[in-house]
Amino acid sequence: MIGQIVAIIVIGLVIAGLVAPNEALTWWRRGELDDRAIHWPNLDEAFGRPGDQPDDVVPTVLPAEQGHYLVYLSGIGISGPDQLPAIEVPMIERLAGRIGGTQLIWQIYPYSVANTALTQGRRLSRFWQALARWKFEKTRLRALAFLINLRNAFQMFVSSDRRYGPVFNLAIAEQIAAALIRNGYAPEHRRPVTLLGWSGGAQIAAGTAWYLAALGMPVRVMSMAGIMSADPGLDRAEQIWHLRGDTDRVQGLGPLFFARRWPVFGSSPWNRARRDGRLQIIKIGPLKHAGKGGYFASGPLLPDGREPRQATADQIVQVLVDAGLATDRRQNKML
Repeated sequence: MIGQIVAIIVIGLVIAGLVAPNEALTWWRRGELDDRAIHWPNLDEAFGRPGDQPDDVVPTVLPAEQGHYLVYLSGIGISGPDQLPAIEVPMIERLAGRIGGTQLIWQIYPYSVANTALTQGRRLSRFWQALARWKFEKTRLRALAFLINLRNAFQMFVSSDRRYGPVFNLAIAEQIAAALIRNGYAPEHRRPVTLLGWSGGAQIAAGTAWYLAALGMPVRVMSMAGIMSADPGLDRAEQIWHLRGDTDRVQGLGPLFFARRWPVFGSSPWNRARRDGRLQIIKIGPLKHAGKGGYFASGPLLPDGREPRQATADQIVQVLVDAGLATDRRQNKML
């Protein structure tokens, strides 16, 4: 049984690598991309974009405009725009309730050019539904749920690819622009936007920054243990923060996968940003990448008595407050 599962995973790895760019290229061939420019969608376009809810109606009243927008791009464990992985929910809810003057947006599936969930509207939807279900069941087939992460990881590599990345990143940037409009963003006011990418989502944040900045908004990138390349989008980010745990070895795969982050490539966007002070690497304590002691974990408690997820939220809030982008409602209550 174990041998069969390994064989399936290996075959899945090969197939995923071969077909990874297909979704982005199909989106292009169908006429979704007239050129490599990006534009703000109107209200009808913005509310028609969510891939799994194409019949959304435009509300009579939009959410009130905020001074800052924080767009959360989840890691490779997500399977659709309508539901975050369960482990991420408590911290995201904590951020939403704590950050003042900011609208938090998370309803984006950063590994689909059409923002379409794996489990809906696809030829293999039933297959992905089964994998998503097995994730939470005590079954030998649970190991196959890793194929969701694998599929999304390949989309992350598509984002970083110089051939296919521009198409993929433009498509995701259009989804982010539509989400901003749905949440009350007024393009003419050019409010600042921070893209918070967790793990593989950091690469998507870097890739889309190029196009979102072209819309005139001030864009910043916050990498939360991100595995990201020296993407050209970093050149257009006003600030880049890379948050990492002291015991997180997974985020260290970034320089391994993407050689242009090495110091020898001094003219790469990553090294230029580091040299001119736009890139800050911030350590946030003895956190691992996932599982117990990970960024979203409730335990074990850190030496200072905080939960790991509290330390993560504290650092994200602190960065935004120090940058003058948001307020900390918890501090305001204490005052």
